[in-house]
Amino acid sequence: MKKALSLVLSMLMILTIIPHVAFASATPLDSLVSVEVMLYGQTQEGSLIERIERIETDIYGETKQGAVLMRIDQVQTFLQSSEGSGGLQLRLNLAEWGFSYTFNSEAPLIERLQGLETVLYGAPQPGNISTRAETLMMDIWGTTKLDTKKVTLPAQSLVKIALLKTIDSGKSQVGDVVDYKVVEDVVVEGRVVIPAGVVSQAKVTEVSSAGRLGKDGRMVVDFGRVASLDGTPVRLRVDERATQENKSLELAAGASMAGIVLLGPVGLAGGYFIKGKDVKIEANTQFYVETERAVPLSGFYFRPAQN
Repeated sequence: MKKALSLVLSMLMILTIIPHVAFASATPLDSLVSVEVMLYGQTQEGSLIERIERIETDIYGETKQGAVLMRIDQVQTFLQSSEGSGGLQLRLNLAEWGFSYTFNSEAPLIERLQGLETVLYGAPQPGNISTRAETLMMDIWGTTKLDTKKVTLPAQSLVKIALLKTIDSGKSQVGDVVDYKVVEDVVVEGRVVIPAGVVSQAKVTEVSSAGRLGKDGRMVVDFGRVASLDGTPVRLRVDERATQENKSLELAAGASMAGIVLLGPVGLAGGYFIKGKDVKIEANTQFYVETERAVPLSGFYFRPAQN
């Protein structure tokens, strides 16, 4: 009986001490690869311990002690946290946006850090990543922690975007990727959650060109996800609310985004030799998409946090 009780207590202690990531479907190696890709853009060589120590040295200037799982979890937290002063991803988002009113959430974090340092100081700076990121925040914002509050971006929130190149059912192909940018800040409770200037990618998933008998062209576009300021990806689509808003913008009749026809097809009559209209959305045409579901995010006032 005592032996069984001791075993139960030991298991409870393990459950308390080892972070949740240990029980996720990802293995320690999977988690390490995720960290390396986020930080460096690719996996690194060497044993698991060597790779962890390399990351810790780059980030903190020293290696850490403790279980492998806990060390990987600590690094992931440093990269992705939106709490307190925020992790590296959040700091770089804020630094890039504060400097250029855009940020590149897809590039490796070390590349983004070096790019900012090159623009501000003329070259990448020495020292560990943590200290360098703090220095950037101080030089750009005058603080390492902006006024932040947890908010929820509701489902069906409108996001105004513009394609950066033209898509055309007469020319575009399935699989074509087109960049788009957010053209107006998305604000919740007076706080910015998705800033104007953020760039993401849409993909053409279905195309049929115009045909005879007045058959109009059709395109289906998946707008994927756009990064919020705290790094959380927000899924976008065109649904009922965006459709109604887009009607007032007089987009091309028959245009279809994410499977939703924005304006009803124009009725064309006259027989077999009349060709329908191809769908075309010109570059820089502004229109609305909307959030697929409610998302908890960090909302920002661009001023130092109040103590």
